[in-house]
Amino acid sequence: MTDSMNLITAQITFLDTCVVLVHIPNDCYPFFVQPILRILFGESYGSDSHSTAWTDRHDFLNLSITPIGCSLICSTALADKHLRSLANQFNNLLTNTKSKTKPATIEISHDEYTAIQVEGQGLDAGQRVLDLTGPLAMAGISIFFVTSYFCDYILVPTKSRHIVTTTLQQRGFVFSKEADAYVSQLSPTLQHSPVHERPQTASSSGSEGRSWSQSVPTTPPAKDIPELQIRTFTKLMKNGIEPIVKPKLRLVSCAAGRDFCAKDRDKLKNDLMQVLLATNAHSATNGARPESRQDTGLGIQHLDPDDAQDFSAIFLSVTLSEEPISIFMEERLLPRLASTLLCSKGAEDILVPIILDLRSLGWTATGIVGGVAGRLSQGPVSITGRLELEGSVSPQGIGRDEEPVEISFLSSAKAGSVIVRADQLNQAVRALQMGMEEVQGRK
Repeated sequence: MTDSMNLITAQITFLDTCVVLVHIPNDCYPFFVQPILRILFGESYGSDSHSTAWTDRHDFLNLSITPIGCSLICSTALADKHLRSLANQFNNLLTNTKSKTKPATIEISHDEYTAIQVEGQGLDAGQRVLDLTGPLAMAGISIFFVTSYFCDYILVPTKSRHIVTTTLQQRGFVFSKEADAYVSQLSPTLQHSPVHERPQTASSSGSEGRSWSQSVPTTPPAKDIPELQIRTFTKLMKNGIEPIVKPKLRLVSCAAGRDFCAKDRDKLKNDLMQVLLATNAHSATNGARPESRQDTGLGIQHLDPDDAQDFSAIFLSVTLSEEPISIFMEERLLPRLASTLLCSKGAEDILVPIILDLRSLGWTATGIVGGVAGRLSQGPVSITGRLELEGSVSPQGIGRDEEPVEISFLSSAKAGSVIVRADQLNQAVRALQMGMEEVQGRK
């Protein structure tokens, strides 16, 4: 990647709320569904919450259900109020239970994160993810990335905010008073406004008097995108992490319109609550969702398709922010959830997730998003620049004339989901396999 970013019209806004990440194993989900519902829909969020629509109460919130577990990204205040005490009690109970295997526990990140909203035009999805995450990863910052219907969000450790702003400035972004955001110097939004740092407030820092960390990472960061890719796939292989593919898990991307009325909000609330409760019942009846895996012999794992009964969710991601609500949902849930939403229902709009189980990496998976995005954006070219056209490439794999894979990326607390078009799934799987093979070849 060159020094000039492609985000010519990008506008990058730091949101005020500090958030934490919560991982709830699927086995434990039934015990936490009520606190989740209170955080998502509860009427006790702020003194005037009774007059605020549930879709407008959060600066940033993401609830994701995947085969790896349930993930919640919400404000520290909400996590402290509704989850932390219960999680501690539940974990103590699990710890004191006699079991031959170590029980999976509820985890809440120790660090707080700042959500950054990114709006821009003119980029394909894969290049957008790479351009946004690559510079931060090369600065040694561990990030989480959430694609929504209208824009993207990057979560960075609040203690590293100074490094983030410095990195943005080095990439040609300045702070604009008019936009109240960082904008590209080539963006028409700038209008030659004065360049200065946005003043820190107690709300944006999470607590008064917090100091911004300027410490150098213990491990020197990657110097460029190829090295970032090599480090990413080395880390994945070292920890036994293989992309999990569920070809029959078909997703669509939906969102509310900007004229979302109260009637539509109430209907979506009721429908979404039923899905979350049905998922609760599914977990309570059958235990954790199936995670049996079939090795394809290509180093890529395929989850056995799970025909969930009724409308319980196997994969669901809900993002609430100042933008209209955005949802990745299974295609089969469209009749239940999408009657009030905008969505594309054509065959070319069907998406499939490729899931990375990152539970073994803790909270500091530096470079995973950028490394994977770089590998997929690179298409048929190997990390070292060699064009892969040998006989080992599947006829359904990538070729010289194919376009780079279009991707969205969903970081949950302990998983990374690369979401690709169904017609590019084989190409994406092959590109990830090439990344693994190149790392193996270096041993």
